[in-house]
Amino acid sequence: MSLFVADRLVKRFGGLLATDAVSLAVDHGEVHALIGPNGAGKTTLVNLISGLLPADAGRLVLDGVELTAMAPHRRVQHGLSRCFQITSVFGGRSVFDNLLLAVQAHAGSSFRFLRRRAAETGLHRQALELAQTLGLETVLHRVAATLPHGLQRRLDLALALAARPKLLLLDEPMAGMGPDDSQQMVALIGRLRERTAILLIEHDMDAVFQLADRISVLDYGRVLACGDPASIRAHPQVRAVYLGTEEGM
Repeated sequence: MSLFVADRLVKRFGGLLATDAVSLAVDHGEVHALIGPNGAGKTTLVNLISGLLPADAGRLVLDGVELTAMAPHRRVQHGLSRCFQITSVFGGRSVFDNLLLAVQAHAGSSFRFLRRRAAETGLHRQALELAQTLGLETVLHRVAATLPHGLQRRLDLALALAARPKLLLLDEPMAGMGPDDSQQMVALIGRLRERTAILLIEHDMDAVFQLADRISVLDYGRVLACGDPASIRAHPQVRAVYLGTEEGM
């Protein structure tokens, strides 16, 4: 049984059908990539999944729990977390403060007085573990806004992981990165599959084909094709959709 299922999602904006009965599934431990040309409906679909937009029709189920009518914060509580294209770190705070605030937010704040010190120690430990997982332990005391772009993206990813998600939505994590940073991010995402399933939205086809177990291709709001990287690379309609824009396929 799949961990996550989006079943026949529909979203209309006036007369525009942005997602046309889109269905996809993500399995436990899987990296499932979502690709498509600009205007294909990728951002709309991810906004439907995360709850930023309400669906006009269809269902969303994560680990047996229906998310369709839930507010975004309730979806996070049930195991859905998202990284956006633009980093959302607290720029004026240190890296460690960012991590600590994130783990505290997801731990809740209903600690009894006598448990406060133990709880604080536990939160510090979780923050440090996130820093080590994301390779941020050497910049813990740096102000987040002063970090280079690649490290800011790692911090953003750490904040999403603080929710301990079952499914992580990654919205163009390689955006704005140079080749070295991109390869480091690819390696990092590859390791994260041990912690969480991942739905990856990405324009970097080299990264997609390195990471994805399965790929869904959107075109004009519909799923054009879904399969393993080899079948998607050889799919004639997919090649036609990307002709002249993704020659690396």
